[in-house]
Amino acid sequence: MKHASSPDGARFAIDLAPVRAQPAGVGLYVALLAEALVRVAPDDIALIGVRPDAPALGELPTGMSAIAAQRSPFHAWMQLEADRAARSTGAALVHYTNAAAPLISRLPYVLTVHDLSVVRMPGSHPRRRRLIVPLNLAAIARARHLVVPSRWTARELRRIGVSGRRVTVIPHAPTLQPTGADADAPARLGLGGGEYVLYVGTIEPRKNIERLVAAFEVIATERPNLRLVLVGGAGWLHEGIEKRIESSPFRSRIVRPGYLAGSEVAGLIAGCACFAYVSVYEGFGMPVLDAMAFGAPVVASRTTSIPE
Repeated sequence: MKHASSPDGARFAIDLAPVRAQPAGVGLYVALLAEALVRVAPDDIALIGVRPDAPALGELPTGMSAIAAQRSPFHAWMQLEADRAARSTGAALVHYTNAAAPLISRLPYVLTVHDLSVVRMPGSHPRRRRLIVPLNLAAIARARHLVVPSRWTARELRRIGVSGRRVTVIPHAPTLQPTGADADAPARLGLGGGEYVLYVGTIEPRKNIERLVAAFEVIATERPNLRLVLVGGAGWLHEGIEKRIESSPFRSRIVRPGYLAGSEVAGLIAGCACFAYVSVYEGFGMPVLDAMAFGAPVVASRTTSIPE
């Protein structure tokens, strides 16, 4: 397929603001999407909202001329600078990638909505995030079209009155490749030769990690060599989860390595006895797909998008 370059510069701009120093699901989606689009049609793509501390963007061409950095806090940048940044690149269309867009936009835009957990389960998000829900709903209402990763999220949008004709379901692809797995990662964490149950994701209440710890405790006596590995950065209200881990009678068998690079995560998935993901609400559940792509046995909650 040939891609003709736009004579007026970049044909469309993509918002990379969700890609942070330690990207989780949304940040990985955006980074990989941008990398693929730039590879296919570099002359037709502009990048806006690029953070200077985003190592996940290392594969993007550094010589691209159509790049606009994000130098303000995210919401200030989105409302005050994003539209101007997109227009400065010559774009005629913008893809905003995480349910946020400028209230006043001179350019038409497409919007990715990953989930509506902040609307459906506001208590699972910090107050500052709940305060911007009206901005999210306005962005949804003004978008030319909406991209969602699952049929579940499409249904969630219909529940708040969004026409199905405005929504396209595009499931995510796996973010990890077996060829890039760090085979030494389990040994560095003291897991070499032992069985372990693996969780990968942000440490926050919506991920139901305290329930996972309780389940581990049920079988820990019967399986004295089994360990539980919880990989991920600290999220909102993580303190209560950390206290629950510390109070476990099997604390010495619960491993908390924090945030790990993709190659290390891949190495851990390749060696796990099973992968556990018991979140109570997901718009997609990318870690489940990554684990299945490696052929790991998966234990997952049967709710929201996860059965898909």
